[in-house]
Amino acid sequence: MESMMQEQTLLKPIFGIAPQTISQMVNRDVVEQHVEEASFQWLQHVSAVSRPDYDLQDIAELDEYIEANLEGIYLGNETAWEICESLLEDDIEYLFSATILAFRCDNKAWQKRVLKTVNSENENAFIHALGWLDYPMVKPFVTQLLNDKRPFYQYIGVSVCGLQRQMPDVDLKELLKINIPLLKSRVIRLIGELKCHDLRKDLHGYLVHEKEEYRYWAAWSLSLLGERTSTIPVLAKFVNEVSDYQLPALQVLLRISDEELQKQIINQLIADSELKLAVMGVGIAGYPEYVPWLIEMMEHPELVRLAGEAFSMITGVDIDYEDLVIEDDDDEQAESFDLDNDELDESFFDDDEEDDLDEYEQDLQVPDPKLIAVWWQQYQPHFNEGARYLVGKVIAEGSLFEVLQRGFQRQRSAAALELGLLHPQYLFLETQVKGRRQQRYALGGRY
Repeated sequence: MESMMQEQTLLKPIFGIAPQTISQMVNRDVVEQHVEEASFQWLQHVSAVSRPDYDLQDIAELDEYIEANLEGIYLGNETAWEICESLLEDDIEYLFSATILAFRCDNKAWQKRVLKTVNSENENAFIHALGWLDYPMVKPFVTQLLNDKRPFYQYIGVSVCGLQRQMPDVDLKELLKINIPLLKSRVIRLIGELKCHDLRKDLHGYLVHEKEEYRYWAAWSLSLLGERTSTIPVLAKFVNEVSDYQLPALQVLLRISDEELQKQIINQLIADSELKLAVMGVGIAGYPEYVPWLIEMMEHPELVRLAGEAFSMITGVDIDYEDLVIEDDDDEQAESFDLDNDELDESFFDDDEEDDLDEYEQDLQVPDPKLIAVWWQQYQPHFNEGARYLVGKVIAEGSLFEVLQRGFQRQRSAAALELGLLHPQYLFLETQVKGRRQQRYALGGRY
């Protein structure tokens, strides 16, 4: 009896609040911080997966921070949803967090709300969120999207299947008949990503289509399916014309051509003064005999960063770690001017060079051509003329998996494409997805 009285005493409200209520209370400020952090860190992930100075371990560590904050959002439940919903119309990153919460809580009303928010400007946040989650969790919803009569929703469903590398529960041939460019292009691309060899014949007609996006993605997918004769002329035409597909076409063309054609393409780009494309092409092709020419290109400010990246693509040397870069020393630069601080206007401190760089080049180091030349003189004997190299090793199945495990992100993307083109059975790894999923594949496991 006494013990029962003690138990009842313990269950009495504290400061007028019942214990059951206390257990359900959450700190709104803390939950709001989790929402802010997860959303911001997802933007960091989107940037990091394409940066030249991040590797898979860096991505996985960043993703762990995202997961920790997403767990905090999940525990916030209703409070977290109130916060996420209030931010949905603000910046696109909040759609990512709101979508994760809606599906982890399996709340159909919340799922409908986030879907209603999706448009052509924020679709990537929604697609990435569905790609982030384990596929069984989102599969029923994705199937609903694929069976919807609205092409935009079908496009989202196909895009999620692409990120997840999962076969849709619908007939791709039927989706391919829908004449909406956004959807049709994504379906054509998915056929290559999933290595749908049974649909190869369905893509051939698009190689001569008037729409360039159909022609490009058909050639891209057919190349992954093992086609060469029919795709090389199409890709070569894209390389010779200025468009959004020029560099992507070069990425595939040089990897599916034989040595003679590869060198012919690069030499023609040089002859046509398409030097940026030529420099990047040298990095793609991987022939060490072009390294002396790359060192010459490092003397040109507009090419120096790209030439440094191409050099690292071939040799595998980290030019920053090996101190083969030009060091910026603002103090020495300032001392070289016989001016007082009062005589210096603000423009002196502006970094106009960085502002003028393409986004692709902004995170690249500036190699010192003299130091690079010394390094190459020492290590050139380790490289054989006529062999293709990626990150210092001859391109082969085993070395490509090594790059997937330990290379920097752009090197890993190159290895993934090489591997996808090399073997018909290997899915083309998407190096943009969650790091933990990439790690499983890089170790030879399932995607």
